[in-house]
Amino acid sequence: MTLDRLRHVQMMAYSCVRYWLGRRWTPAGRLVIGALAGSAVLGFDTAQSMAFQSFTFLLSLLLLAFLSNLKFRPKLAVARGLPRLATAGEPFPYSASLVNLGSEPLRGLSFIEEVEDPRPSYEQYRALKELPGDNWLERVTGYGRWLALVARKRIVAELEKSLPDLLPGQGCELSIELVPSRRGMLRLRSVSLARPDAMGLFNAISRQEAAQDVVVLPKRYPAPRLELSGNRRYQPGGVSLSSRVGDSQEFMALRDYRPGDPLRRIHWKSWAKTGKPVVKEYEDEYFVRHALVLDTFAAPGAEGVFEEAVSVAASFACSLLTQESLLDLLFVGDKAYCFTAGRGQGGPETLLEVLACAEICSDKPFSELGASVASRRESLSGCLCVLLAFDDQRRELVRRLRSLGVPVVAAVVSDPLLLSDETCAAEGLHRLEPGRIAEGLAGMARAR
Repeated sequence: MTLDRLRHVQMMAYSCVRYWLGRRWTPAGRLVIGALAGSAVLGFDTAQSMAFQSFTFLLSLLLLAFLSNLKFRPKLAVARGLPRLATAGEPFPYSASLVNLGSEPLRGLSFIEEVEDPRPSYEQYRALKELPGDNWLERVTGYGRWLALVARKRIVAELEKSLPDLLPGQGCELSIELVPSRRGMLRLRSVSLARPDAMGLFNAISRQEAAQDVVVLPKRYPAPRLELSGNRRYQPGGVSLSSRVGDSQEFMALRDYRPGDPLRRIHWKSWAKTGKPVVKEYEDEYFVRHALVLDTFAAPGAEGVFEEAVSVAASFACSLLTQESLLDLLFVGDKAYCFTAGRGQGGPETLLEVLACAEICSDKPFSELGASVASRRESLSGCLCVLLAFDDQRRELVRRLRSLGVPVVAAVVSDPLLLSDETCAAEGLHRLEPGRIAEGLAGMARAR
C-alpha cells in the first residue's frame, strides 16, 4: 500500500467517524461520550478509583438512548419544488412538502437536506500534490489536501430544520433557502428525518430517497458590451444556420412565423391569404460569428484564478449575444469542445450551463486549444479570449489570430506581479486581477 493510499484510507475512516458522531449523537450525547472516555481512563484500576461506577452509569445511558430509537420508521411522503438553475453566491429558495402517511403522530422531528458525498476518490486525492500553505503536519498526514478537495467538491452545506408536529394524514410545507458556494451540478440525493431519544442523547435517522439535481451557474459580473469589429464571414456548410441568421440575396421558401423573426421578412400577401403570419426564408452563408475562448490550462494551485476566469467568460457570454450573430464557446476538457449559442441556437443560458461544469484540463497541451480556434478562423468575425496567463503559447495564439485578420480582445486573469502594465499595453491585453474582477471589467469598458 502506497503512502497516499494509506492517507486516503485514514481520511475516509476519520470522516466516517466524525460524520457519524455529528449526525447520530446530539451535543449532549457527545458530552456524555467524552465523559465516558474520561471515566474509562480514570477508572481503569478499580482498586484505586471509583470512576468505574461513572463509566458504568454513562455507558448504560448511551445504550438505553441507542436502543430506544431502533424502531424509528416514519412513513412520510416528501416532495421538493426545486428550481432548475441557481447561481453561485446567490441564495435560491424552494419549498419542501411533507405528509405523514403513518398511523401515529410524529413529534420532535428535524428535516435534513443531504447532498452528494463531497469526499474525494483516491485518484482525485493522489492527483493533488502538496499545497503551498501546508505545514509539516498537514504534509505528513495529507489532511490539508483532503480539506482542499472536500471544499472544492462541496457546493452547499447540509441543512437542518425543525418540523412541526404532524398528526396522521397531516402535512406541512417548509420554506428552504440554500446558498451555493461554487458553480457545478448540485446533487440533492435524499432527505433525512432525525428524532432524538427521550433523554436527548441519540438521534434516530430515517432516510427518504429524493434525488434531484440543480445546475449552479457561475458567478457573473457586470460586463461591458464589447463591439467586436469584424465583418460577416462566409460559413461553409452553414446553410442551416444562415437561413435564420444573416443577410440574403436569394429567396428560398416561405414558412410559418417563429418568435424572434424580424418584421422585414414577413410576407404580407401570404399572411392575408392564410390568416396567419408567414415569413420569407433566405439562403445565405454569410453572417457574424464570434468566438469566446476559455483557457482551462490552469497551473497547480491556481484553481481560484480558474474560477474567476469562468466567471468572466460567463459574464461575457451574457453580454456578447445579439439577435444577429452567433457565439461559439471554445475550451478544452477531456477533448476540445465547441458550443454555439445565438439566434436559433439557444440563448446565453445554454453557454452558462456548459460553463457551470467546465473543469481544469491537466492532461493535454495548450496547443490543442490553439488548434481548435485556428481551425475556425476563416468563419470568425471576432474573438474574445479569456486567458489564465500570457506565456509564449498564449502570445502566439493571439498574434496568429490577429495576423489572419480576426479582431481579438484578450482578457488575462492574472496578478499584476505576473503581468505588467507595459506588457498589457504592448500586446493589447486587458488584465483582470483576481478578487477585483468587477473593477477590471469596468476598466475594459472605459478603455474601449
